[in-house]
Amino acid sequence: MSEGEVPAVDIDPSWLNDSSEFQLNVVSGRRNDAGLRLEYRLERDAEGRPMVVTDWTPTDAHVGFPGMAHGGLVAAVMDDIMGRVAVLRRRWVVTARMEVRYRSAAPLGVPLRFEAWATRHRRTSMHSEARALLGDGTVVAESSGTFLPITPDLERHMLKRWPGFAEFLGRELG
Repeated sequence: MSEGEVPAVDIDPSWLNDSSEFQLNVVSGRRNDAGLRLEYRLERDAEGRPMVVTDWTPTDAHVGFPGMAHGGLVAAVMDDIMGRVAVLRRRWVVTARMEVRYRSAAPLGVPLRFEAWATRHRRTSMHSEARALLGDGTVVAESSGTFLPITPDLERHMLKRWPGFAEFLGRELG
């Protein structure tokens, strides 16, 4: 581990999903009727490194071009799952920069698997990568991003708008 990096922790995998009264995130909020309502889980890659995983099957409501999911929705899932990797270091982050490379269409009605993992953790930033895969292993998209810790000002702003979110931000990671 490099100087300034934050060590990984073991967390209760259920912590990856918001169970507070908020639950309105457009990608993963279970109370958002217009959202995707995805649930995250913790898995390990072949080398045993932790990664956050979710599955999504785009429907006709998610169309971009005929028969294909909108690429912006694929990017939104990748953004959310890459940021969620920070909970493995007991942190909340916001996206500073993100790049997506689309490799193949995401057909409607076909399940996609999203995987995200950290590539670098520092006190002032986290870098992560993600990919979206079809069941046969075809890569639909790859992404990388830089994420910054939530500032005290941003946290105050969020809690002013939705005080119940404090339950999620302050939940014990264990």
